Formats: sequence, structure tokens, C-alpha cells
Amino acid sequence: MKSCLILLILLITTTTGFSQEKLEREYRIKQCKVPLKALEFMRESFGSIGMKWYGEENLNGKNIEAKIKHNGMLFSVKFDTSGILQDVEMVVNYNTLPETTRATIEKQLVLLFSKYRIQKTQIQWLGNPKVLSSLIKRVNIQERHVVNYEITLEGRKESRTEYFEFLFNESGEVIRQSKIIQRNNHNLIY
Repeated sequence: MKSCLILLILLITTTTGFSQEKLEREYRIKQCKVPLKALEFMRESFGSIGMKWYGEENLNGKNIEAKIKHNGMLFSVKFDTSGILQDVEMVVNYNTLPETTRATIEKQLVLLFSKYRIQKTQIQWLGNPKVLSSLIKRVNIQERHVVNYEITLEGRKESRTEYFEFLFNESGEVIRQSKIIQRNNHNLIY
């Protein structure tokens, strides 16, 4: 029993020990401002219709993001400012994650929050651009790539409700936990 308590305390302190804050500012940009390398990847993977481009500034720097609905799925593709592919994310239903992965995720969330509600789940793919393009096209590939799960949730702890973004690996272990800083949109009018 004592060893279980020690393990629980270690898990909580290590999980919250790498918690960060997340603050993003996203704004539309014109396609003519997008690096050619990023445009080529998007055209090769999705075709040329229906994509929207965004600039993104966060605490770690700047990125360019393309958002598109393709074959009924919502995708966001992140590039650095020179057009080098960072990752591909696809919105999915939380219940479509592998059962063992969900169980591992839920065990961790129960330890962190008295109550939580998942708002958005995305599969994140990392790897060679050709491999990621094949995944988008649903071509069966055997080449290596990384699969992570990004989950945005509303969590309650110590009678405070806040928003968090978690990145889990394919096994359901926490890679990153970030508290989402809500922008104050209230303006004082005199």
C-alpha cells in the first residue's frame, strides 16, 4: 500500500512538473505569403482547393498552418516559416482511439482532475513528408512515422475549472501538458 502511495505521488509530481502554459495567436494569411515548399506539400497531398492559411504565434515562435477538410475529415498541417513540414493533425472522435491507449490516458486524467470533459481529439503524425502525404491519401505504408494524440479538455481541480492541452504518445503516456491561457477579449469602454 505504501509503495502504491509513493508511486501515485511521483506520478502526480512528474506529470505536473513539466506543465507549461499555452498562448496562441492565429490570423489568416494570403496564399501568396506561404513558402513554396509548404504549398507544394499541400497540393501534392490534398489537391489545390479549399485550404485556408494561417499564421500562428505562440510562446515558442512562429509557424504557418494550413487547414482543410478532405474526405470528410478536418486536417491542420503545420510548417515552420521557411515551409518545412512540422506535423499533420487530423480531428477524430476520442472513442476511435485504441482501447488500451484510451485506458492509459483516462488513468492519468483521473489522477489530475476531479472532473474533466474532452473537447477535441486529434491524431498527430510526425515523419518524412512523403510518408505523411501517403497517410493523408490513406495509402498503406510500412515506413516509420510517429503517432501522437493531442487532446484539448476542460479540467476541474481544487474547485477551479481551466482548459488544458495534452500531447500523448501512441501508448497513452503524457509527452506534454499545457494550460491554455484564455485571451481576455473584454475591452473597457468609457
